[in-house]
Amino acid sequence: MRAIKWIAAFVLVAGAGGVIFWFWITSHPMYSPGEGAELDLNPISHSADGAWHVSTDVSLHHFASGTGRNLLYVHGGPGIPATTAVPGLDLSGYRVHYYDQRGTGQSSRPFQGAVSSSMFRNVQALVGALGIAQQVADIERIRRILGDERMFLVGHSYGALLASLYAAEFPDRVERLILIAPANLLEFPSPEGTLFDTVRERLPKSDRQAYDAWLAEHLDVGSVFERSTSELRAIDGAFLPFFEKAAGPVPRGFAVEMGVWHVRAQYFGMGRSHDWRPSLASYSGPVLIVHGGYDLQSLDVSESYAASFGGPADVRTIAQAGHFPHYTHPAEVVGIIERFLAAEHAN
Repeated sequence: MRAIKWIAAFVLVAGAGGVIFWFWITSHPMYSPGEGAELDLNPISHSADGAWHVSTDVSLHHFASGTGRNLLYVHGGPGIPATTAVPGLDLSGYRVHYYDQRGTGQSSRPFQGAVSSSMFRNVQALVGALGIAQQVADIERIRRILGDERMFLVGHSYGALLASLYAAEFPDRVERLILIAPANLLEFPSPEGTLFDTVRERLPKSDRQAYDAWLAEHLDVGSVFERSTSELRAIDGAFLPFFEKAAGPVPRGFAVEMGVWHVRAQYFGMGRSHDWRPSLASYSGPVLIVHGGYDLQSLDVSESYAASFGGPADVRTIAQAGHFPHYTHPAEVVGIIERFLAAEHAN
């Protein structure tokens, strides 16, 4: 990938390497739009064993519900796949395909921990195996497996960011794009702060010291390769009680454990600063964005996505919903999506 090659050259020229590389990697994204299209996009096969074989070493667990035209669901988290069909996607005339992103759920986990004593080589291996470019490329590999010239694509939260980046890289391969509570990560840092900031603000004051200690440990990327997968899993799992205190109960129907290395690969991909809004202008097809009125993220986030695309984007708010409207308000979400999809036949 271009960013990896550039970083490698930078470190070699720098001589001292370690300190300079660490400063660079924590300040810049290791993904830039366009990198997914540079990877090998030809899948190996679509087998009957419940897996899509997208490469020789990666199989993606998947299942489907409904009948009709294909629609692909990209889950959020990052790193938390759906384990059952989403009630808000029970759409007439569509077969909804769900998959566990590489490094999560029952899919292959091609990175299991440090491969070297070198920070650079570990990051390179992690991002190369599980990074944003590979996640975007997997969507294209799945499209080829499904055999659709243009796909109907829906993403939730972090999955909405991935779906948007796919549309930016492969604009001619997306028929319609649906984003549900898209993650506040299109521009980073965001003017309204991060999800972690918002959770802290909504926590009772008595929980904030414990939360700050957890967050410092979770974001300690400097020592991440010194930890085992089980240690990182325990750290990640400690976030849920804080999140539910701030935002309310999380609906059931997700994987119990996050894809811990998958999560870190996304963090390195995003860096501490990026702005991917301009890249979305390459997609000019119809976009629907579903926003929950009680979401931790403001309406401004959804409207920022809408304004970045090159074509029509419609933002619909479900006033009483939070971050999971497709679980908590399925009938309303189905109605909004089916009207959006029906407009295709009217054009």
